[in-house]
Amino acid sequence: MDEVEQDMARRSYGYGRWDAPYWFIGPEEGQAPGENNDLKRRHEAFCQLGKDGLSDCRTFHELINETRFHREERPALQPAWRRLMLLLMAFSEKLTGEKLKDDEILRAYQRDRWGSSVGETCVIELSGLPARSFKEPRDRKSFRPERVEFISRKMCACKPKFVVMYGISEKKHWEKIAGRALRKNDVRKVESTIIAFAPHPVAFGTKDQDWRKLGQRLRLESGRS
Repeated sequence: MDEVEQDMARRSYGYGRWDAPYWFIGPEEGQAPGENNDLKRRHEAFCQLGKDGLSDCRTFHELINETRFHREERPALQPAWRRLMLLLMAFSEKLTGEKLKDDEILRAYQRDRWGSSVGETCVIELSGLPARSFKEPRDRKSFRPERVEFISRKMCACKPKFVVMYGISEKKHWEKIAGRALRKNDVRKVESTIIAFAPHPVAFGTKDQDWRKLGQRLRLESGRS
């Protein structure tokens, strides 16, 4: 692991703000094929923005010249983010029930609010090293205990309204962060925070409706309905 990888693996957590009310934690961020598996540009952007481990999502992607997800006209919906945002919009009761209209709501939210440093979401990862797929060689273990402990402490200190942890393969880490045993599709309250454990948004067999229903379950658990 070179110095760039080591710095990102240790300090880079994702996007948004720690005191946001809605948290989403995944295994690792994806990386576009055009980046040629290189992390230098991302590291440069992180060094500019990520003083507390988090960056503003839109500004970060502008700095790495990834414009698809935040362009003004019809931004492309990133597949994993789309379903996480479906959950959030269902929780907030901002969906219409019509796919075309709902996708436009999601496009606008992704462009302007998702992972924003002044928004309502904290979008973070267990691994600080993005990869095109889980098959890409990355050191995913060196700083894992340190990161799990850091995320757990931040969650306890910031007390978000809900935390959605996704990726079945990372169950043992989600349990350490939550401080208790979890079952697939679990939704339970831990003190003032609702914890949800779900498959990855783009895992085989998952559907949009699964994420809408999970958002509705979180809403019921929160007492907002």
